Amino acid sequence: MNEINRNSLVFKFSFRIALILAVLLTVLITSNIYSFNVVKANLIRNANYTMAIHINNIQNVLKTASKDLNEIFENSLETISIYPELNANQQYFETLKLRDDLAGKLSSNDNLDLLFVAIHHSDLILAEFSKRLPTSEKLALNDAIQKGKLTPSKASGSRWTVVRTKGNSYLAQIYRTPSMTFGVLIKADTLMAAVKSAADKQNQYVLLDYGGNLIYASDPSFVRNELPVHLQRPVEKQRGKYVISEKIPEFGGLANIIETKGMFSGLAFIQWLIIALGVVSLFIVPTALWRLSREIIIPVLALVKATKEVEKGNWDYRMPKAPASLEFTKLYNSFSSMVQEIKTLKIHSYEEKLERNKAELKYLQMQIKPHFYLNAITTISSLTYQDKNEEIRKLIHHLSKYLRYMFKGGLVNVTLQEEIEHVKNYIHLQEIKFPNQIFYAMDIDRRLEQQQLPQFLIQTFVENIFKHAWSDGKMLSIFIQATLSADHEGSWIKLRIEDNGEGFPKEIMNEVNADAVTERASSDQIGIQNIKKTLRLLYKKDGLLKLSNDEPSGARVEILIPMSHDLREEQHAVSVNR
Repeated sequence: MNEINRNSLVFKFSFRIALILAVLLTVLITSNIYSFNVVKANLIRNANYTMAIHINNIQNVLKTASKDLNEIFENSLETISIYPELNANQQYFETLKLRDDLAGKLSSNDNLDLLFVAIHHSDLILAEFSKRLPTSEKLALNDAIQKGKLTPSKASGSRWTVVRTKGNSYLAQIYRTPSMTFGVLIKADTLMAAVKSAADKQNQYVLLDYGGNLIYASDPSFVRNELPVHLQRPVEKQRGKYVISEKIPEFGGLANIIETKGMFSGLAFIQWLIIALGVVSLFIVPTALWRLSREIIIPVLALVKATKEVEKGNWDYRMPKAPASLEFTKLYNSFSSMVQEIKTLKIHSYEEKLERNKAELKYLQMQIKPHFYLNAITTISSLTYQDKNEEIRKLIHHLSKYLRYMFKGGLVNVTLQEEIEHVKNYIHLQEIKFPNQIFYAMDIDRRLEQQQLPQFLIQTFVENIFKHAWSDGKMLSIFIQATLSADHEGSWIKLRIEDNGEGFPKEIMNEVNADAVTERASSDQIGIQNIKKTLRLLYKKDGLLKLSNDEPSGARVEILIPMSHDLREEQHAVSVNR
């Protein structure tokens, strides 16, 4: 019985309330021991803690910006080395790629105000500005880039340069090569947005560079010369104010200026308030314990009983009459809704399993293409008459690898490397049949090679290219790319497949790009529709497959695959180390 009482909510609440009262009385007895020096120490400690949080946020913003700039720079290394040697058409496409990279980085990072690439020999500037910046600031920054006023950041580490134009201050990190200049700028107002929201008349913040020069102040009326701030002195009292400063290695430091006036006001009032609350609590506790039994214990027991009924499989169990408490009323309703939702999900899981089986059947049927094997046999026969034994050996070798890969089964997950090797093998088969008529290129991020994806995901679209985008006698061009992509929902493996054919018909693009899956697809669309349905079943998300056309000609397929947990952790570790 004693054990039951100690485990009851009444005992636990009573014990905790009694403990709170005991602590409160202890605080009342010892409150006079506390002095204003303790209050001051706590204030400075809290200010230091708040400063550490703000500085950490600022450094995270700068690290993310540096990472984005480094990725653009690293992705453009090949372009940097060969750009002056490219013809005008090639330079145009490389410029478009650079602009897309800049726009992608700016859209994925709200803290950036400007990303730019300046191409020296052509005086071309590719600049992506944040929507926060007014037109006048954009023009001023663009003019500064053109006139070469933005100089490369000092040192090769995480140092940032302070840039001032038209009364505005920016932090900039800039890399310069013989042919191009890369840069990222963050406006001081953007960098200090969170800090500014925490400031008030008695609590100001200022941002300083290495030389102690003012970069930004949360109070526009702050004058640097009226209150000197020394980054070498962590805590200093000047003119009725406490100045707490801390260095930021990337560019300078941050200082918190606190008014001493009113720091200790209200302390006596709080002490009397605590005493009054203690006296009132002596009368409130008995009443609270009595109400506790009626408004908490009984409803909790009802929920326990309902949980046991659901565990027995009684999905139609109904909760008793709702209690007077609004919270328990909502809890009862949520419990009933949850039970019904679980019941519905069980039904949906069976339906989804049936849909998955149907998709697998279609997927397997899609792979059974007798004409492919008949064409292969015909090709072998033709080569025998030409005494091309080496070509026959290669064709049989590639065909055996093709069959071995195909008979892994339907809806099998394979690594990206396996799928790419299979696609290469398939293309080699076609090259034997149609020599000197096929050109293909692949850009595969090696970090993605062991990532899982559905079998035949890329193969299906490559076969469509040979079927619809190519005619005998015309050079066929195929490009396959696998890169990392990230947005607010997470990290993705982005696959892109392009050809130089006539592109997709508009009605097929609209049908595939829509959220719904078409059940009655034509024979030319069944493979694409099955891929779309397979992606939705495996990853529980629409919009993972997108078809489009290139200019002036050619088709493009874009596929998003959620990145596995292991690789996400690896990418996070890399970003932290940077």
